[in-house]
Amino acid sequence: MSRVPWLDGELEYRSFGTPGAPRAVLVLRTGDVSTIDPDVRVTSGYDVRIVAVGLDAPELDDPPAFGGQTPAGLTVGALRDLLAREAPDATVGLVGERSAGPIAIHLAAAMGAVVDRLAIVGVESPSDPLSRDLHTPLLDGVVADTLVVVGGDGPAGAHDAEWYARRIPRARVEVIDADDLDTINSHVTLSAVWGSVLAHVAPGAERR
Repeated sequence: MSRVPWLDGELEYRSFGTPGAPRAVLVLRTGDVSTIDPDVRVTSGYDVRIVAVGLDAPELDDPPAFGGQTPAGLTVGALRDLLAREAPDATVGLVGERSAGPIAIHLAAAMGAVVDRLAIVGVESPSDPLSRDLHTPLLDGVVADTLVVVGGDGPAGAHDAEWYARRIPRARVEVIDADDLDTINSHVTLSAVWGSVLAHVAPGAERR
């Protein structure tokens, strides 16, 4: 586990996979498992270096506005710096799970073509008209090939995925049936869908 100073505390992150691989994947999650490999068996089959970052308040504060000086906006800058240090010159795939999803989207838009693949898992769409209006220009700026995964009995459903897919220029939706999920409460999690997510954000990186 590594840490970098941030706001009133620290950002925690862990790097694993193949050091020096030409493909890097940045994974943004919250909670106790945020910096743990989603599925070691899947990850070991790829020639990829992964940087897993744990986010929590205040890093997620004010996600709809994404002003440069908000905690969320400043977090995007810190994540760009972290990638420049941990995976210089690498092509980047980006993953955001649940409440970390909006930060991942904003980072993808900010980094432009450097992030060529994006996956968001279990991410709810904005809940009010103002948030939706603020998000739309940001989503238009995402150039990455995007996978939106929802399903099971979790709070994010097909309507949330379709909302994002209609606004991100290159996006497709994958809806997971609850019967296909072996998770608590049948909620979709990154660990449960890591195989398809990693295949999307690290194309061509499978070990031969």
